[in-house]
Amino acid sequence: MPPVLSTSSSSSTKKKRPDGSERNAKSSSNLTMSLRTIGRMGQSMSSMLPKHKEKPILEEKEEGELNHTPLPTINISNKVWEAAEANLLEDIKEVRLAMDLFLNSRIPEAEKILEPKRYSTLYHSLGHSFVLFLKSVMTFQHSDIEDAIEALKQTIQLADAFRKKNSSWLGNITSWVKGISVLEVWEMSRLHRHAELIYAESYLLKALLCIIHDESFVSFLREGLHVRASFNTYKTLQKFLNHVTEQASQGKDVSECGVDDHFTSGVSLGVGLFNLIISLLPSSVMKVVEFIGFTNDRTYGMKVLEAVGGWEDYAGLPLTELPPDQEPNEGLRRQFCDMALMLYHIILSKLIPLSDVNEDLSDRILAYSLKLYPNGVFFLYFSGRQLVARSQLVEAKNQFQKAIDTQKDWKQLQHMCYWELGLINLLQQNWQESLDCYTTLYKESNWSKAVYTYLQAISLFVLATNDDTKTPEEKEQLAKEAGEMMVKVTSAKQKIAGKSIPLEKFVARKARKFIAQNNTLLFPDLEALNAFSAFDFMSIDLLHNNLERTTKEIYRLTHETKHEEVLNYYDDLCLSHYMRSMVLRLLIDQVKDASTETKVNWKKLHKESIRCVMENAKKVQLDHYVYYFTRYEEARMLIIDQEYQKAKDIVQSIIKASDKGQFNVGAGPHAKNKYSLENTILFKCHNCLTEIQALSVASSKEDSSSDHFSSAASSIISEK
Repeated sequence: MPPVLSTSSSSSTKKKRPDGSERNAKSSSNLTMSLRTIGRMGQSMSSMLPKHKEKPILEEKEEGELNHTPLPTINISNKVWEAAEANLLEDIKEVRLAMDLFLNSRIPEAEKILEPKRYSTLYHSLGHSFVLFLKSVMTFQHSDIEDAIEALKQTIQLADAFRKKNSSWLGNITSWVKGISVLEVWEMSRLHRHAELIYAESYLLKALLCIIHDESFVSFLREGLHVRASFNTYKTLQKFLNHVTEQASQGKDVSECGVDDHFTSGVSLGVGLFNLIISLLPSSVMKVVEFIGFTNDRTYGMKVLEAVGGWEDYAGLPLTELPPDQEPNEGLRRQFCDMALMLYHIILSKLIPLSDVNEDLSDRILAYSLKLYPNGVFFLYFSGRQLVARSQLVEAKNQFQKAIDTQKDWKQLQHMCYWELGLINLLQQNWQESLDCYTTLYKESNWSKAVYTYLQAISLFVLATNDDTKTPEEKEQLAKEAGEMMVKVTSAKQKIAGKSIPLEKFVARKARKFIAQNNTLLFPDLEALNAFSAFDFMSIDLLHNNLERTTKEIYRLTHETKHEEVLNYYDDLCLSHYMRSMVLRLLIDQVKDASTETKVNWKKLHKESIRCVMENAKKVQLDHYVYYFTRYEEARMLIIDQEYQKAKDIVQSIIKASDKGQFNVGAGPHAKNKYSLENTILFKCHNCLTEIQALSVASSKEDSSSDHFSSAASSIISEK
């Protein structure tokens, strides 16, 4: 594994991170120098450079042509290059201000700073392209994606013009095939290195958009090569930074290396995200990406991202201890490194099983971010998700509503919050409120009309079924509207990169089942919450409520109904037991003050539900996914019981079935086909294996320590 960015240790007695002036001080005897310190030392050299040179426009452009699309190859004069070099840090400082405005939901003000110089300076161009990139992935409009791709092309061309060129044609070909070397990075100026970083960063963003926009296989391969080239550039730049760190740790003066916080934060963001994302991929996919040259190390990726904010200095301190307010020269991408950490610890950790979740760290980063950006919709969103994960649903709704009220410029940012509000209302069984949220999303958002239509339909259906305040005529009308919406779900599906979206395929299947069953579904709200990984957010009172719901339905199906009279009877029976098993596991795990007798009874019911699904799975006609999800649920319960090997065997059996294409569970004509939400459960299984491994190791160490203590105690007693 590459050396860690900072060798400074963290402990509960460590003092608060020094202020900026202290961090700028050089010391040849300091052997634990971090990249933050090195960056500031390199940054201080900018005081020797001339400031605010008038920036000439690029030479091949005539006056008035600056807003046109740049030519494929841009030639720049020495005069332009020198001006760009001299003003680089000042340009970044201006873009830093724009990003601060953007993150605090003052988007028009940020755009006014970035747009005028988007064709003349590297970082204004990157900032402008990044804002368009975010907008395009939120709107999913083809026009927005095309605008973002075009802006990123312009940034790539501008960055390429400022990159250091090899003097020979053979060297250029070698660089194109193998990428740059660490020695070449050492020989670069500050501007060259930033251009190299932006070139890799922009190509990566463009590749992601092109894969979505152009569904051809040729485009997929071409952009895949660009992603790999971007990864190799990041890897080389990281090796260069590691070498600088080694030099500094030996007491050598590295202030003239031209390394600054903006550069180190950019490299760290790319390296950290690559390692983190690849480590989350299923093992079958990971083998392929490793074969073509990618590497992954989740622990290293996390350390790289944490080092940018200096968070290692706060490990073990009270959560009220926060870093000082950021300085003007703070790394430009520092907040995005922090957001990546929050995404992992707050969002991903609730979607898939992760063993290395650090809630203290995420709480501290979130508190610091909200202090800097009190109106920042991204951070209000993270705050709402953190509250949802802790089943504080009322408080979470307030945060999401505050984010909606704060952000008026980009509707897409509001849509993230409306989605969360819709899920919370489904959890709370506020059917009318959930209908309002999904109606708003259907009208305003292009992310998935099929999903929004289906969620509107089930809100109407459950409202008609369960709302006793409605008259029979009103209920009939609501049920009719639900049926009309269900008919539209399948035709509303779309494709990304030529592939259907798994969640859209799922809701389309459920809609067809609703129509086939004479406009009825069993527990459509609970199924939706499970599909969207929101089931675990139920508060204790909601868990008890749903335990009663599922138990009543199981009793009705087994004691009051003849299965010959019900279409898809075994589908409903297995679904009811699967839903009840999840509720029971969450109660067992969360209700700490439950009596032993109560927990024993819950475990008994949990085993009964698992057994019932296993016994009747072969009779299921449509919902074949229930069998595999129930197997995974069984493994989750075994993990709670610390039966790690049994849990591992079950999880591996689910993965093996998909790897070999052995789908033989069920009685319907599609029993041998892939089941709904297969990718979702495989993603969970892959990361569940990592969690089991970590828990097994921790348990072994604990047992070993306990045995050692018992042996020592016995020895002492024997001597006495």
